[in-house]
Amino acid sequence: MKGSIKTLRTFKKLSGAPLYTMDYTADYQLDRLLKMGAGSDTQFANNVCRILLNGLPVKVKPEGACSSFVASTPDGHKLFARNFDYKSGMAILIKAFPKKGYRSVALSNLGHIGFDERHLPEKSIIGRFRTLAAVYSPLDGMNENGFAVAVNTAAEQVTRQDTGKTPVMTTLAIRLLLDRAANVEEAVGILDSIDMRSSGKIGYHFHMADRSGDSAIVEYIDNKMVVIRREPEDRCFCLTNFTLSTDKKNGTGKERFEIMQDRLKEKGAVMTSKEAMELLEAAKMDGHKYYEPGHMYYDSITQWSVVYDLSKCTAAAAVKSDFERKYDLSIS
Repeated sequence: MKGSIKTLRTFKKLSGAPLYTMDYTADYQLDRLLKMGAGSDTQFANNVCRILLNGLPVKVKPEGACSSFVASTPDGHKLFARNFDYKSGMAILIKAFPKKGYRSVALSNLGHIGFDERHLPEKSIIGRFRTLAAVYSPLDGMNENGFAVAVNTAAEQVTRQDTGKTPVMTTLAIRLLLDRAANVEEAVGILDSIDMRSSGKIGYHFHMADRSGDSAIVEYIDNKMVVIRREPEDRCFCLTNFTLSTDKKNGTGKERFEIMQDRLKEKGAVMTSKEAMELLEAAKMDGHKYYEPGHMYYDSITQWSVVYDLSKCTAAAAVKSDFERKYDLSIS
């Protein structure tokens, strides 16, 4: 509890968007959570509550659309850029300092753990206390080794691997990777060592990159893990919400994918951090309803855009498509 109080004292609001931040120095007991079990949304949420919130109930439920891509700057820095798209959201930047693991910076949506415009975390002591659960709901992030990962929704069926390995839900997998993976190779190995379980009733795929320039996309087809590696000659390595490992290319986001792909081809995947943010702006979602043949309407809004510089372990983020106002982020 003492560590939690110290962590909560760092909780603050940076803007009217809003964007919150928290320096998570408390022990969030990742190994204990994995041992207790996180094989379903209910089990995951209940055990997070027991470990971090003294039983105070909370739901951890990621959803959304999202876009991501990798690029290099003219001076060779490796970039990982990502839009988080969802119908509503409240961004919180979590700087994590685990006792057994790598330091990291990650963005979570407080809306996925029960907050909204009517229930703001700063309005009550209990509300602020519940923000401690955000450490287990990251949607993208980068660790001190220059490894970054993001999760995007995918149209394939819900993943329910059951091979006798440790079961891990979607956002818990991101926390596990940020804490334990030094690079893409290690991240793929970690994902292969667990049973992936999709949060909610939708499929997901992961996009990851590291400062060496290595990058991979991990998808789950018929409960089988499929790894798509970026080849050295591949200048256009981007991801939205349709699968890349199946012929059907099931899902949505093809228009956003083409926007990113065309710009990456034009630039040879070489661009400044500013140009990467401009590409995220071009691929943003604005809340209008979209339709792609064979798929339903959806009306997500870009909740945040972030460009991670994996070589410097810094980042720049824009919230709610306010690209005139950017926040500089770092792990230190």
